[in-house]
Amino acid sequence: MDKIVFFHMNQLGDLLFSLPVLKAAKQELNTKIFSVVKASLAPLLTASNLVDETMPKDRNIIVKFLKKEKVSKAILFSESPSSLLYAYLGGIKSRIGFNTASLSFLLTKKAERVGVPSLFNNRELGFSAGLKSIQQDYAGLINIPEENIENVKKWFGDNDLDASKTIAISIGASKRRQDKCLEEYKWIEVINVLSEKGFNCVLSGAAWEKEILNSTAKKCRIAPKVFSAENGILDSAAFLKKCELFTGIDSGAMHLAAAVGTKCVAVFGYTDPSQVGPMPLKNHIVIKKEKVSDITSDDIISKVLRLQYK
Repeated sequence: MDKIVFFHMNQLGDLLFSLPVLKAAKQELNTKIFSVVKASLAPLLTASNLVDETMPKDRNIIVKFLKKEKVSKAILFSESPSSLLYAYLGGIKSRIGFNTASLSFLLTKKAERVGVPSLFNNRELGFSAGLKSIQQDYAGLINIPEENIENVKKWFGDNDLDASKTIAISIGASKRRQDKCLEEYKWIEVINVLSEKGFNCVLSGAAWEKEILNSTAKKCRIAPKVFSAENGILDSAAFLKKCELFTGIDSGAMHLAAAVGTKCVAVFGYTDPSQVGPMPLKNHIVIKKEKVSDITSDDIISKVLRLQYK
């Protein structure tokens, strides 16, 4: 049996953009599939049965593993020098990646990348690798284990919240992506107005964001609950799926909400929603201005109400 390895990028949204390619590989190829992926994101792949095994991004582990398993093909969503070097040093003969990779001369086949990392670009990469049928969005590709569903049901029960009236609000970003963020006072106004209209607003984020989210919650007239996925990414997926709506900035959380089927009101500044918007785009509402700081709390509130009562 042939063996193939995928090298993934580190961000949640970028990983979700790769899921349709993994699905196509699983369906079309008689091969064993490995993924080199950030450890905190690996459960999304294993729970969804899209890969046979995941590996952490550790040079010694990866190179030895690839040589031992005699992997024949690498598909690189990642353009990092280390990913391409691992594939080369691991003895993989067929190395397929983007022409914009910094060590692209080590690739045996190149796909053109247009604009930023996106599902469109990943599909083109998959086609270059010989895949035939790659779906155009990530909807329906995440499987959430019953354990995580039960964790979230318990959380809603413990906090006495009706999920059908709950809006997940995601306001944060990593340090490298702070230019995507909307000012805190605008989100506080969104929470104040929506709470007074009878919605359960929940500030949601990763475990490392908990302190920041609690600080924001204390500034609201009706303090929202805070959900920080301390049990990992699959609890985040279960929580977002349970909520009625999601609103927040262009982020991995936005893509995760869309991927599990929750309608989104997404805030965009300079990034292009036609490339990296919640998918499929027709199911969601995007608020887009060249400067994210030009977006007002009223912009968000009106769109949330429009989507809720559509």
